[in-house]
Amino acid sequence: MDPQFIERRRYPRARIEWSVTIKTDKGVVAGVTLNVSAGGATLRFPNPPLLHEVFEMTIRIPELDRPLMVEAQVVWSTADIVDNELTLPIIGVNFTNITDQDRWLISTAVSKFLRHKERVPTRVTTARKALKKVLEECIETDL
Repeated sequence: MDPQFIERRRYPRARIEWSVTIKTDKGVVAGVTLNVSAGGATLRFPNPPLLHEVFEMTIRIPELDRPLMVEAQVVWSTADIVDNELTLPIIGVNFTNITDQDRWLISTAVSKFLRHKERVPTRVTTARKALKKVLEECIETDL
């Protein structure tokens, strides 16, 4: 590890693609997560909000029956260049208003995804089925 690199993240982060929609003054825009933690996410959107803008976001975790509703703020913004072409913008957000239950659900989903990924590098559907079962059990017993 680079001695100058210091991990400042409070929560583990995983490369998970979940559908999201955001609601801003410009309207409702659909996008996707590129990675997620219980404290924030990296998102790809066609028309993202501006730096420091606060907005409502709906996160759809396939293994859950209901979407999660959070308030988020853009903390950084950039665009990728792939094959010399500019891609859709990418933004980093912090969750500024999220229920304890929803933060716990995201944290649990990320942790289970990371553990399952380390143990069984097989098909994504297998990981999703296992994650869905665990989250359903957690909701029934703990919340």
